Amino acid sequence: MEITAIETHVLKSDVDSTSIPSIGAVEVGSVLVEVHTDEDVTGYGESFHRQRVEDNIVLAHEIESLEQYLVGTDPREISERWSELYVHVKRSGAYKALSAIDEALWDIAGKRAGLPVYELLGGYHGDLSAYATFPIQKEADELVEDAHWLAEKGFESLKITAGLGVERDRERIETIASNLPDGFRLAIDANTSYDFTDALRLANAVEEHDLVWFEEPIAHTDTEGYAEFRRQAPTPLAGFQTHTPHYSAVEMLQAGALDIYQPSLDNVGGITAAHRVAVLAEAFNKRIVPHAFGPAVNYTASLHLAAASPACSLIEFCVLSDDIDDPGEFIASPFVANQDELSVADGGEISPPDRPGLGIELDRDVLEEYRIEH
Repeated sequence: MEITAIETHVLKSDVDSTSIPSIGAVEVGSVLVEVHTDEDVTGYGESFHRQRVEDNIVLAHEIESLEQYLVGTDPREISERWSELYVHVKRSGAYKALSAIDEALWDIAGKRAGLPVYELLGGYHGDLSAYATFPIQKEADELVEDAHWLAEKGFESLKITAGLGVERDRERIETIASNLPDGFRLAIDANTSYDFTDALRLANAVEEHDLVWFEEPIAHTDTEGYAEFRRQAPTPLAGFQTHTPHYSAVEMLQAGALDIYQPSLDNVGGITAAHRVAVLAEAFNKRIVPHAFGPAVNYTASLHLAAASPACSLIEFCVLSDDIDDPGEFIASPFVANQDELSVADGGEISPPDRPGLGIELDRDVLEEYRIEH
C-alpha cells in the first residue's frame, strides 16, 4: 500500500466569530487534508488557525510541501511517517500540517483494518462525557442563564474565558459560580494572559467557588512557574494545548507542573503525539482532557484518542452558538454528513463513531460550497 497524493481543502467557517479576551475574534474554518493511496483508501485529517482565512491558506501550503516526503511510502507505518516528517517540521514549525497528515494516516489504518481508530489505540476505556466551552462573550448574568440551559441538556460543567483583569474576572466568576444549578461546576481559561502574581491573586480570590480548573493562567513556556503555581494555588491547574509536540510533557510531568494535560490534536502532532502525551500522563497519575475546540474531523480524532485513554473521562465540547435549541448539537462542519454522531447525548455522554477509521462521512457537494481557492 502506497501514498499517491495529498489533497487539501481550505474551508470557511459556518458559525459567526466568537471572541477570547487575550486573542480576539476566533473562527472555526479549517484545512481538511485527504491522503490518497493506490488501494483507493483515502484518509481524512484536519487542522486550523483560529483568526484569519489567510492563515489557513498558509497551512494548506505547509501540508502540500510535505507531500514530497510521503508519496511512495506506506501510510500504515504511522510511527515511521511521523518521525520522518518531524525531521522537517521541527525546523519549520509546521506542527499543524503534521497533525492533519497524522490524523489522515490513522484514518487510513483504521479503514484498512476495518476497525475504529480507538480500537487501534487499545480499545474503549470507560465512559466519556463532555464539558461545555462557551467562548461567546456575554455579561455574567447572561452566562448564568446559559449555564442552566447547558445543565438541562446534561452538561455538568462550563468553561468560560478569563483575562479581563483580576478584579473584573473575580466579579464575573463570583456572580456565575454563586448562581449555578446544583451540582454544576465552573472552569476558567486565561489563555496565558496573566503573569504569575496576578494569576495567583485571582486563584486565591475565587478559592471558595471550587473551580474545576484554572487553564493556562501564565505563559505556556514557564514550566517552573506552573510548578510553583500548582504548589501555591488552591485550584487544579490545566494546560498543554499550546505545546508541540509531546516531548515537553516529560519535563512538565517531572516538574509537577500540571494536574490536567490537554493536548490539542490539531497542533501537538496529531493522534500519534497526543497518544504519547496520554501514555506519559497516565504513568504520572495525571488526567487527560483533550483540547478539542474546532471542526469535525479533528474533533472526531480527539474523541477516538479520549475514548482509548485510561487517563481520560472528559473531553471539551465547544458550544459555538446560543441560537440553537440543543447546545449539545455539533454545528461546526456542515460538510460532514454524520455530524449527529458527534453530538452530546443527554447526560453529557459522548463517543466516537463506531465505524472504520475516524468514521467520518463527507458530503462532497457541501464541501465544495465551503471551499476557498488557494
